[in-house]
Amino acid sequence: MKRELHHPALNTILGLDHGNTTQYRGLKYASLEHPFSEPTLFTETGGSSVHATSYGPACPQNPEARDHEFTFIQHALPCEDAQFSSTECLSLNIVTPKNAQHPLPVFVFIHGGGFSIGANSWPQYDPTRLVEISIEKGSPVIGININYRLGAFGFLASQELLVAGIKTNNGIRDQRAALTWIQRYVDGFGGDPNSITVVGVSTGAISGLLHLESSQPLFKRIFAMGGTPLLLKPLPLEVKESTYAAAIAKLGFTSMTTEARIKALKEVAPEVLLAATANLPMLPTIDGELITVPGTFSQWSFKDKLLPGTKWCESIMIGDCEMDSSVLFYMLQGRLDGIDHAFITSTERSIGDVACRQQLLEGYNFLNTSTNSPTEAVDKVLQFANDIGFYAPLVSIASGWPKKAYIFHFNEPNPWPGRYHGVATHILDAAFLFQNYNEFLDDVQKGSARAFGENFIEFVNGSEPFPSYIADEGGAMVYGPAERRQMFVKSKISEDYGRRGTIFKLAESSSFEKLSDAWGVFLRGE
Repeated sequence: MKRELHHPALNTILGLDHGNTTQYRGLKYASLEHPFSEPTLFTETGGSSVHATSYGPACPQNPEARDHEFTFIQHALPCEDAQFSSTECLSLNIVTPKNAQHPLPVFVFIHGGGFSIGANSWPQYDPTRLVEISIEKGSPVIGININYRLGAFGFLASQELLVAGIKTNNGIRDQRAALTWIQRYVDGFGGDPNSITVVGVSTGAISGLLHLESSQPLFKRIFAMGGTPLLLKPLPLEVKESTYAAAIAKLGFTSMTTEARIKALKEVAPEVLLAATANLPMLPTIDGELITVPGTFSQWSFKDKLLPGTKWCESIMIGDCEMDSSVLFYMLQGRLDGIDHAFITSTERSIGDVACRQQLLEGYNFLNTSTNSPTEAVDKVLQFANDIGFYAPLVSIASGWPKKAYIFHFNEPNPWPGRYHGVATHILDAAFLFQNYNEFLDDVQKGSARAFGENFIEFVNGSEPFPSYIADEGGAMVYGPAERRQMFVKSKISEDYGRRGTIFKLAESSSFEKLSDAWGVFLRGE
């Protein structure tokens, strides 16, 4: 059933009632003059009613992207056909408790997808059921999810573009525009602009943490699942120059004048640009404006200096899945043959300390290669990747966070057939959190999803979901496996959380930075 909201600034908005909630879909938060322009906050509806009953288009991307993400989860959900637009993709969806009467806490979800895929219409991230849980608990919240520009539309960068007035990090700019729009207008939906929690998974979590570089307060709390800027590090502009040159060459624009090239880039068909940039790294740029610091452990453990956001962000809740690095398997599929030997050879070039290198190879059982199948070999590589790319970063960030930090470890096994059946895979925590897979879970796992969701709602409400992390003592909430259900564990021993302590032992004789660099060298095929 449709419902009218009389917003004090945006006029009449027509939404959809759904149980105890009302959904407002496809609300435009910013306008784009062209696909690479800076977002302009959308503030005027022209006095007409806004029909917020259908999802807005997503940023152009691989049309099979949603199915690819279902492959990571190993289970699909029914969904609507996707629509795409390079200039009309900046919209958000708002789910409110029906007849919300007072300012409610708000959470804003930033989807992941490697900065190249994703949309706020994907069913696995529909916030409706989380909002329903909050109503049942008597702690109602408002849920919002946003679209932003992806791939080349969001992250193409070069000096030539800057001179032409095309800024870097448009995808990050879009997210900031969305957060600014929400702060300005969410009160008309019953939300509290001073009680916003940013929620992200994978590169959405990376994005959320990057916003801590803002001097302008953007949110009060941050909830990060399976991703930090230490996993996919922002790239310096000189690296982005080579990416830009490769893209221009593939498009056939190299011989054009600068003016003609910029014009052609603005007008090129989205599918042509996608094809030309399909295998190029489209990541955030260290531009000295939005992003000023490299992705280093010393920076993100706040040893060098505190980021501006540590002053205005009240608390952080950060966690991982048992095998978050499962997502990297798909990047390594073409290298499975002899991958363990390739890793050993790569470390000979990247780790100069012979004793440290030996300790790494022994710690992850690389020295026993005689009976390895390709599956066993890649799993060793991924165990190291998991520890240096996901586990060590979250502990480092929580340890250095100057206010309250909460850690969780998600260990519920993936219940569906596939490569990682029986293991807590990348983004499975988000799939459980949003409750949209409940029909496909047994009662025990549904209970774990519910507990995770309730702890999340407590955090969004500004309550303590469980004891905070203390660097010298440890402490984390562990969800699953089934025989353990969910429990708070206080320990300095990684194995008590279902993790390996190997990476911390290695860091004692080397450093997280050097180990992270070694992983980067291998991932690049060096």
